[in-house]
Amino acid sequence: MERILAYFGSYKFIFSLCTVAAALVCWLLLRHLIHRFTEKITSTGALSGRRQTYLALTLNFARGLLALLALILVLQIHGVNVSSLVAGLGIIGAIVGLALQDMLKDVIMGMNILTGEYFAVGDVVKYGEVTGEVVQFSLRATKLRELATGNLVTVSNRNIFQVSQLSNELYLTVSTSYDDGPDAIEPFLQQLAREIAQLPDVESCTFLGLSKLGDWSVDYLLGLRAKPAVQNTVRRRALGHIRRRFLESGFTIPYPQMDVHTD
Repeated sequence: MERILAYFGSYKFIFSLCTVAAALVCWLLLRHLIHRFTEKITSTGALSGRRQTYLALTLNFARGLLALLALILVLQIHGVNVSSLVAGLGIIGAIVGLALQDMLKDVIMGMNILTGEYFAVGDVVKYGEVTGEVVQFSLRATKLRELATGNLVTVSNRNIFQVSQLSNELYLTVSTSYDDGPDAIEPFLQQLAREIAQLPDVESCTFLGLSKLGDWSVDYLLGLRAKPAVQNTVRRRALGHIRRRFLESGFTIPYPQMDVHTD
């Protein structure tokens, strides 16, 4: 008991405590500065998903680095030969590395994703059969929130070999009847595009012209711009508006028909 009490009063314990406290203060100060910086540029709308990813990884790296430096200093204060310890840890690290190959693959692929700018937090991507928004990214895993179901999907980075980042472009095909001449239907569709551009979440809408002369319809194309996360909602709103305007204007929405001739 006396030895324990004597240790708590020794310079080794006091210096070790001061080292840990200094590392903790540095970490809290760095985190506070980064959060203040994040709030400042968020208020101006300048914080992109990629910058959020970089800031999160910077915080994690700084925390690990400060913890490692504090540990080395505490060991030196207690007279531990750090050089010999590092050599021994190298051997142990090689053994652990073999046991943790999958984790290392995750980290390496995570670095590739980061440096290659595959995607960032906030992007909408398609991975296999999953289409979702990237809500969290680390060097080990990526979390996607599915647009269709809202489910949270966690994917190990080592499994991400190919991913598609969805664009803001959205195209709608509007089918019209052969009975409606181009002089009447095309100005109507141009006005319709201007109306759709005013719908919520729609950045722009352009009448692109004739797309196809089908067996039972004349197809025109509308080009919209909307964020990928809301494109399904935008599509439904636009289609609903198209149907209402067709009914109000007296134009026909065609459907497959078959002429049967009998002798």
